[in-house]
Formats: sequence, C-alpha cells, structure tokens
Amino acid sequence: MNKIFSVLLTLILIISMSLPATAAQAKQVFTDVPPKHSNYNDIAYLLNKGIISADKNAYGVKDIVTREEVAVMVAKAVGLDGTKRATKFKDVPKSHANSGYIQSAVEAGIINGYTDGTFKPTAKVTRGHMAAFIARAFDLPNGTKTFKDVKKGHTAYEAVSQLAAAKITTGYEDGTFKPANNLTRAHISAFLARAVKYQENLNSSKKMKVHFLDVGQGDSIFIQAPNGKTMLIDAGTKEYGNTVVSYLKAQNVKKLDYIVATHPDADHIGGLNAVIQAFQVGEFINSGKSHTTVTYEKLLETVLSKNIRYKEPTVGETINLDSEVKTQVLAVDAKTSNTNDASIVLKLTYKNVSFLLMGDADTEVEAQISKAYNVSATVLKAGHHGSSTSSSLSFLQKVKPEAIVLSYAKDNSYGHPHKEVMANIKTIGTKAYATAETGTIVTTTNGQTYSINAKELIVPTTTPTTPTKPTGNVSSGTYVIPGAPTSFKNCTEMRKYYPSGVKSSHPAYAAARDGDKDGWACELK
Repeated sequence: MNKIFSVLLTLILIISMSLPATAAQAKQVFTDVPPKHSNYNDIAYLLNKGIISADKNAYGVKDIVTREEVAVMVAKAVGLDGTKRATKFKDVPKSHANSGYIQSAVEAGIINGYTDGTFKPTAKVTRGHMAAFIARAFDLPNGTKTFKDVKKGHTAYEAVSQLAAAKITTGYEDGTFKPANNLTRAHISAFLARAVKYQENLNSSKKMKVHFLDVGQGDSIFIQAPNGKTMLIDAGTKEYGNTVVSYLKAQNVKKLDYIVATHPDADHIGGLNAVIQAFQVGEFINSGKSHTTVTYEKLLETVLSKNIRYKEPTVGETINLDSEVKTQVLAVDAKTSNTNDASIVLKLTYKNVSFLLMGDADTEVEAQISKAYNVSATVLKAGHHGSSTSSSLSFLQKVKPEAIVLSYAKDNSYGHPHKEVMANIKTIGTKAYATAETGTIVTTTNGQTYSINAKELIVPTTTPTTPTKPTGNVSSGTYVIPGAPTSFKNCTEMRKYYPSGVKSSHPAYAAARDGDKDGWACELK
C-alpha cells in the first residue's frame, strides 16, 4: 500500500511540475514587475524571447527609454546582428557595447542618425518616434485610423495608423495617442511584444504575394498563392524578358503553374517568350485575340513547340490557382477590334483581401464588368498604365480600392499617368503606388491584412484638361486631332499626338509604320 501511495505521490509531483504557472504562481524576475502588474506578461514574453535580459533587479517600468535602448530592443526582436563593429556615428564607436545593434538597425532602415553625424544614443524617445521604429521594423498592414492628436498630415500618422491596424495600439480612452509624450519601458515592452506576436501570427498564416514588376512602359504581375502555386501575368516588352526571368529566379521559382497573356500588345507579351524558354509552364492562358505581329506569332509558336496546355478563358469562369483564392475572369473579348479591350481582367480574392487586375481594359469594359460583377477590391492595378482611356471616376468609386498600383515608365512618351486619372485618384482619396517611382512593388497578405513594400506616390492636386475633340470616326480609324501632323517619322512621334494610337486605316499610319521597327504598335492601344 505504501509503495502504491509513493508511486502516486511521485506522479502527482511530476504532473504538477509540468503544468503552466498561473499569474499567482508565476515567477517574479524583476522587483518592480510583480505577476499582477499590467505589463507582466509582455515583459515576461520579451524576456523569454531574449529581447530583454534580467541583468538588473528592477526593470524600471516607469523609466523613459533612450534611442539606444529602443534600437537594441527592436533589433533583437527582428533578429539583427549585434556583433560590435564600426558605425557611421561619431558618438557610437566600434567599442560601444551596442554598436552592432545600432548599426544593424540603421542599415535595416529602422532608425536614422542626425545630420551632424551623431546618433545621440542617450536621447529620449517619444511615442511618435516609437511608432515609426516599429512600423519600419515589422510587416504591418496599412491603416486609416486617426486619433484626435494624430490626424492625416501629422508626421506620425502613417506609422501610428499601421500600429492601430495591427492592434498594437488602441490609444487612450480620450481618443488620443499622445505622440509627443516620452516613452516608458513599460510602454515599449507592451508595443514591442504585440508587434512580435503580430509578426509571428502573420508568418504562421498562409500568405499570398502579388508582385508588380518594374518593366518600364509595360505590365508584369507575379503571383505566389498561399498553396505555393504561381502565376505570371504578362512580362513587359521583349527587352524586359531577361529582367523578369532574373526576378523569378531570385524568388526561387522553378515552375510557373500559369502564364496569362492579357492581350497581344508588345508591352505586355513581349517578354513572355524568354520566360517560357526559362521555366516549365503548366498552362498558358491567352485572350485569343488575333494579332499579326512577329512577336505574338513567335510566342504562340513557342507555346506550341513546348507542348504547353493552352486555354482561352470565358467571362465568369474561375482559374484553379488555389482553393482559398478565388481567381475569376471578369472580362475577355477575342472579337473586339481593339486589342486593349481584349484584355483578360482578373479578380483574385483571398479571404478579406482582393486584387483587381485590369490589363489595358478601357472605360467601356470597366462599365460592363461593374454591371455584371462586384468590382470592389482592396488593391487595384489601374488599367492601361494610368491612361485616361481607363480608370474613370465612376469606376474607381465602385471599386473603392485602398491602394492603386500604376505600372509605367518615368518620362514616357505617352504622358502616363494622365492628369485625368490622377485627378480621379485624388478625388476618391486612395493611396497610389507607381513602378516608375519606386521600382517593383510587392504586396503581402494573409487574407485578413496586407502590406505594401513601396513608398506612396504623392498625387498632386490637378485640374484635368479637356482634350481636343477629334474629328472623324474613331471606329473606322479616320479620326484626326486638330493641329496634329498628317504624317510621322515613327510611332513614338505619333503617340505624342495620339497617346492611344491609331487604326491602320488612319492616313498617317503607313508613314509611321515604315519609320518604326515595331510599327504595328501604332495601332489603337
């Protein structure tokens, strides 16, 4: 009997030792942070992660933190190198205890120095500064929340709204954030612990990435679905084919499950031939629009020679990219006389986040799909590189995007993005991003929140100019803009007057075609 009792007692002791401690049973590490302290769990979490250390009896919960302390804590939280090394600051020598973490945080763009060449490691940190440091360090969603003392236009607005979107902060009960208040160790511990937990939850969730590649005056979109499948939509002009190939290889792409050629214009399909030569392709999805160009013919020949499954989609059907991502064709028209209007328009919806990818579809197509489908989307890839032939105000108001991506080349001859489009974007008050200004733009989402790794485009306040009304019939290609020459040396010159191109029946088309190696590009886009 005693032996049985002894065994039972041993088992009870083992089980009790393995049970998690309650708040009352939790070990008190710091003298000023008892288990009942409101920030006990945050501080214990950071201690367990190695972000802070128990090298002092008291934590100093009410102490105001310095730039050095915040830099070190944030650097450790995101796993930066803390090895001592030379910095660019005259007040942080290599021998400084935290020179490595400070330099790493600076290199990562989390914190900056001052114009006089100093870092000022002992300077106090405000709540507004803290918000900026954390927003730069973590993959936080874009936010729109304002506080009474942090409204749009405030220097801390972007960062604070991101923290609010990630539920890292809710502000004070009176509706303020108090960005100018100094930051205590208790506060930085709470904010940082929540940020680390947010990042961990994001990393554990299945993510989708949509890359808007910088291919100059063209389009190329690469999609990585949560299940690992991939889709490439267009690849810019022929000159950008190798650029797209290199980018995909840098993303460790071995196979493309789908390639979508939205329509046969060279600035969309020109680089696809190089891509198909470089990767295994599961299915090639084409608008079906006929086009008598060498570039288009070679592309179709390559698809055929490699025995790639070929498909021409129909309006309304879905593409089996991922069971969790609804990928629907909202528009495609192989019979239209305008190649732009043949564009395959796709809407990808991953839980609560969606992407509307317009190709070069114009305002008529926008109106059609608005009537037939729910076009509201989180992110809109604007049609036709920001041309006024697309992105009508009524359409943007129906889409209600939180972000608009424009793909065009800086100082392009077409004048993209047109003032009318920029005025429409300004009117709806959404954020805009441009490949010409920031390079390739990558959006990441777990289906609930999303982030964009690009600098927002400042949309100027403009008064749209009323374009000169052409004479003649547009559909027959006989229209002429008053004051425009009747002949051109090449297509580039022609597009200065006719940004959207002209029909082959236009009186000036032949001269332009003869003077341009890709003269067919003069056709209406």
